[in-house]
Amino acid sequence: MFKKTHCLACFIALVPIMSLAQEIFSESSPNFLVIMTDDQGKWALGQYDPRIRTPNINYLAENGVRFDEAIAPVPVCSPARASFFTGKTPSQHGVHDFLSTSDSGQHNWLEDEKLISEELSQKGYSVGLFGKWHADTREWIHRKEFDEFLTYDEREPGWINQYRHSGTVHFSRNGVPEKYTGIQARFLTENAIKFIDRAKTKPFAAFVMLTQPHFPFSALPERLVESYRSIGSEIVRLEKEGSLKNRNDPAQDSLTSEEEFELAHAENIAQYLAAVTLIDEQVGQLFDAIESRGLLENTYIIYTSDHGHMTGQYGLYGKGNATRPQNLYQESINIPLVILGPKNVAKGPQIRKEFVNLYDLFPTFVELSGIELMTEYIGPGKSLVPLLKGQIPEKFRRYQYAEYGNARMVHDGNLKLVRYYKKEPKNSFEDIWFQLGRKGSERSPIPLPKNNSSAEMVHALETFFSKYESQEHSGRKIWEQPKHNSMEAWR
Repeated sequence: MFKKTHCLACFIALVPIMSLAQEIFSESSPNFLVIMTDDQGKWALGQYDPRIRTPNINYLAENGVRFDEAIAPVPVCSPARASFFTGKTPSQHGVHDFLSTSDSGQHNWLEDEKLISEELSQKGYSVGLFGKWHADTREWIHRKEFDEFLTYDEREPGWINQYRHSGTVHFSRNGVPEKYTGIQARFLTENAIKFIDRAKTKPFAAFVMLTQPHFPFSALPERLVESYRSIGSEIVRLEKEGSLKNRNDPAQDSLTSEEEFELAHAENIAQYLAAVTLIDEQVGQLFDAIESRGLLENTYIIYTSDHGHMTGQYGLYGKGNATRPQNLYQESINIPLVILGPKNVAKGPQIRKEFVNLYDLFPTFVELSGIELMTEYIGPGKSLVPLLKGQIPEKFRRYQYAEYGNARMVHDGNLKLVRYYKKEPKNSFEDIWFQLGRKGSERSPIPLPKNNSSAEMVHALETFFSKYESQEHSGRKIWEQPKHNSMEAWR
């Protein structure tokens, strides 16, 4: 059952005794602070490359639970975010590519879905979102389940507005236009902290959705950029040949087709990594706010990204839509995921190697909060609570699955299958196999493996999506779906 949290400020002022505070924490519903970045590959974190300065995120990872095999269910923003909020696959909720308000085929893409934000709100949580929503169109319209909905207003400045790392950015606060001039990541962080203070006696769920380190690779603080200029191109060396060279779309951000981009690579990497360090500074501010208010013992801090990113790897810039046909490269789907929380549940430090997916956070929120869902959950997500507790499940997940429109993927960490369904004849497809395990392993496909593993993986792929797809939204029928944008990856 849902229980109201107590007013910590009052108790701390009257009875500054740690044991009593711990009793208060144990009786209350936990708080959630989610920090989601935009286009951050797993590789772009100090935990995996010490040349990248992320001391605050490192602190979370070194004291919490780090998931080294986390992926996004789809390597592009809108469907990944829709999957995060619904706990479902794109073939269930129907968002398969990034959504463009100007040329979307419909509004209210998630009208029939129950979001975790709605579930938490209906159970008494104070729910706020700060930054990028993009799981639906017309972002400036206030979603009622959010007590605070601070997002972007692109109507006047256009779509690039939300990606301005500094300068004047047009926001929408609960449907009311608002402008801010400065470093927008700091603005969002400050507003999230104010929201936490306003929650008072209610448990809170704050979603801080930063747009860094997304393109454009410019206008980041010079004090951060300068420090990466001498080492950026060493951290990510520009690979001069793309693995899908014969199928690249020249309209995409492919370094293989633009020689001048090679000269700009070092600067792009310096800006990209400066954005990562800027994010880390916001993580420190948020962590300090939680700790200084006495909320740390009852708050789960989740750090993740919507999907991965290639910044010179394979000679490409971008994610799943950086190539034609769309790709499901490991660099496009691998994401950072770190959870720090109450020690009776999140028993850190741990490094977990199980296959986990962004949509696993939906059932994880449900279990940690103790809420009862209004409708039955039918997604593929698995609660991460047993892993947080340090348990060793006999079988958590044998395969990783992802999709992007008519493309679907399964891998076991060693062998990988990517299937592209064709428009005609219906249900026909092309299978491409890769051997994972080394750098650039997806540059060249391998012949169909002649062993039981390949047959088992084909069966697993078909079984998984037959269970977690709907006839209305299936990616196998992507050409019959409403238009997402004018540059859909499969058109």
